[in-house]
Amino acid sequence: MGFLRSLFGLSAKPEGVVLALGGGGARGLAHIGVLEVLENAGVAVAGIAGTSAGAIIGAMWITHGSAAAVARRWREFLATGIVKGLPDVRLTPTVSTRDNPLLLFARRMRRSALVALALERTSVITHAELEKGLTFLLSDVTIESLRVKFAAVATDFETGEPVALRHGSLRAAVAASCAIPAIVPPYSFGGRHLTDGGTVADVPVAQARTLSPCPVVAVSVGEAWRPQDATGITLAEAMMRASNMTHKALRDAQLASADLVIAPDVGALHWSEFTRLDEAAAAGRAAAERVISRAQVLARCRPRRRQAEEPR
Repeated sequence: MGFLRSLFGLSAKPEGVVLALGGGGARGLAHIGVLEVLENAGVAVAGIAGTSAGAIIGAMWITHGSAAAVARRWREFLATGIVKGLPDVRLTPTVSTRDNPLLLFARRMRRSALVALALERTSVITHAELEKGLTFLLSDVTIESLRVKFAAVATDFETGEPVALRHGSLRAAVAASCAIPAIVPPYSFGGRHLTDGGTVADVPVAQARTLSPCPVVAVSVGEAWRPQDATGITLAEAMMRASNMTHKALRDAQLASADLVIAPDVGALHWSEFTRLDEAAAAGRAAAERVISRAQVLARCRPRRRQAEEPR
């Protein structure tokens, strides 16, 4: 059959999967564990669409070559002290949170609103601070030159539309995908003002579909949904809950169109705990190992049929 394909110029059926790596701050380190399991199982990756933390880890994996190399570079990054130098935007322990711009902003304002306003600041973290970290983590290359198809997913601040960045500077595209509203200023990219992709494409399944005809494996690292008693709920908690309801409904709709969903149990990690690499990666490995046989079947590009991981 290979001889006939060569003789008549027929292309072989593509193999592999396309990954949709979701956002979630430090919880996105679980992607490293997922990638490690895929590597060990021989599952080829035909493309990666990443949102926010998913864009960082996806881009690092493509440029550094392996999950082990990504983990090693991340440890070197932690040793630089760059993370410790960033402003503290953690909410109080009594308020459960995800990457929620409204409450992250509220926390920061509660601590230093008057100072920020007096200095006419437009953000908590500057472009320079974000780019300092990305410069250490990522090579200065173009997306077109990568060995694997890649898209960093951001949000058009003016239209509210998701934008898949597939051309130009890799660092700039990833930076735009990570620009959390009210935390990092929007980025100008290709004539648009772009912010964090997690606002409208927390797990970029639709964008992953545009990279390859291969099946899409979605990795969701968002905070797990938990029941909450409404008795005595505070104003901030009510606002948070309502925002999370909307976010969950959107994320669930995105995951419904994936061929396979991997959901690492990273609910115990706060989004800003970037030092907890080992725990996050272990959660990613455990979740991927539970469904790796299904991923191997999908990698042969069989007809698409969604398969979800067991609920957690």
